Amino acid sequence: MTKKTIVLLPGVLILAFALYLLYWSQAEHPLSPDGVTLNLPKGGSLKQLSDELESKHLIDHALMFRVLVKALGNYGKFQAGHYRFSETVSPQDIVQTMVAGKTYTPLALEFTIPEGYTLTQVKEKLVRFGMAKGDEFDGLVRNSEFLASLGVQAKTLEGFLHPATYRFYGDGEKVSVQDVLERAVREFFSKIPIHYETDLTEKGLTFYEGLIFASLIERETQWDDEKPRVAEVIWRRLKDHSPLGIDAALIYGIEDYKGDITTQHLKDRNNPYNTRIHKGLPPTPIGAPSLVSLKAVLNPTTEGYYFYVLLPGSEKRHHFSKNLNEHNRFVQRLVKFQKTQ
Repeated sequence: MTKKTIVLLPGVLILAFALYLLYWSQAEHPLSPDGVTLNLPKGGSLKQLSDELESKHLIDHALMFRVLVKALGNYGKFQAGHYRFSETVSPQDIVQTMVAGKTYTPLALEFTIPEGYTLTQVKEKLVRFGMAKGDEFDGLVRNSEFLASLGVQAKTLEGFLHPATYRFYGDGEKVSVQDVLERAVREFFSKIPIHYETDLTEKGLTFYEGLIFASLIERETQWDDEKPRVAEVIWRRLKDHSPLGIDAALIYGIEDYKGDITTQHLKDRNNPYNTRIHKGLPPTPIGAPSLVSLKAVLNPTTEGYYFYVLLPGSEKRHHFSKNLNEHNRFVQRLVKFQKTQ
């Protein structure tokens, strides 16, 4: 072996190692769809990190990762925190992510308030989630100071919780019932159309009355195209000073409702939500209205509808009528269908 060969050999080895290191740093590792999470604590050593990366199959060799990081000379720039890697990842990706501090905040809670949900239904769901006791919830949604802090000018939060899915993120922090309620109320106010209160005033309604109106629409039909028609029926009956006859309101006022409206329920004058007897709007909203229902209050159809009844079948659509004779025919169809079931 010549002297020149001896001199070149270390250089060749260094170059080969550098090329291998470059190749290894770009090698991608497939991960599960759920990804892999890990925590880099403040003051944590590079060895601890590389060993954890290897144990979680994010890298193949802890030693090679340490060599890569030291070669780049950037471990001092790694930022502490939680990280999540998904799909595919390379050692170089890990280095760049941690230097940039692209930390991951885990999902602490995902909570959905469906359209039309009442406070009671929200409470029951939160209790099932283990987040609240019934008494705690009932006290909070009627706490005048809490309501005032949210800008709610009412005795309860009924109707002020915007139906949506809410996601809360945090590292080991427990989401409280108050957090959920505050978020839903603030979302409600953020969705109110511009000039909504002014437009209601022009139609002779206060903001709260408009909210009650919208909640009736929401509970009466799940179909967006039917909501302006339900609004027309309610408007016409309000102007005629006729009972609204909305069973969803009647049911809301029945304590321990078992699923059937009885004759006693229909004749109960002590139920302030009995719109078969009491004229005008009920005293409070009866659920959480969607934005579509809120808008329908101001944009009813003008077809002359005065009645509506469920159509036979499972889609829960309605037939809208302009006169009582037509309405009664469709009521009989529904009764006949129900008997066959």
